[in-house]
Amino acid sequence: MRILKLMVSWLSLLYLTLYIPFAFMVYFSPWYKLNFRLHPISQRIPTEKASVYVHELTGFFLHSHPLETDWSAKEKFHLNEVRGIFDILAGGAILSLALFGFTFNKKYTRKLAGINMLIIISLLIIIPFFRYFWVSILHPLLFNNLAWKTNPMDVSFFLLPPAFFKYSAILLIVVSFIIKLSLWLSLRDRK
Repeated sequence: MRILKLMVSWLSLLYLTLYIPFAFMVYFSPWYKLNFRLHPISQRIPTEKASVYVHELTGFFLHSHPLETDWSAKEKFHLNEVRGIFDILAGGAILSLALFGFTFNKKYTRKLAGINMLIIISLLIIIPFFRYFWVSILHPLLFNNLAWKTNPMDVSFFLLPPAFFKYSAILLIVVSFIIKLSLWLSLRDRK
């Protein structure tokens, strides 16, 4: 029973520390707006329009706004699929939070955070192969259609270029690592 409790605590902690930065990137506008400034292809959209698109996209993911302006039917279909995945991930975060609270043990949580730091930092290995991972592994695994492929007629072609997702993966790994490191340091024994 103790081993099962530790496994649940470990997986819950791993999930939560990945989900927290993920949620901030997906549901709030600063990350989209920063990326808009970083990518030359994104800057082909006027700043005011980009702000509208970001507002609609974050609102759509939060179920508070529809995608109204220039989104194509294909994009709306795909983003609806993506929102369904995000909803499942949010449910997983709520479950993980409850399970982590139920299984929390200060003595073991520090060790679990240390193990999770190693796991998270090892995810950096996918970054040099990110495009292959994104196109040939992740999308075929999650979607049974090609609606995720963008073209210059799509808002997402400019607003969410491939580099956006690569930078998002890097930020997710780095922030998750920092959360785990902070937890690991804060739970050390003070003598």
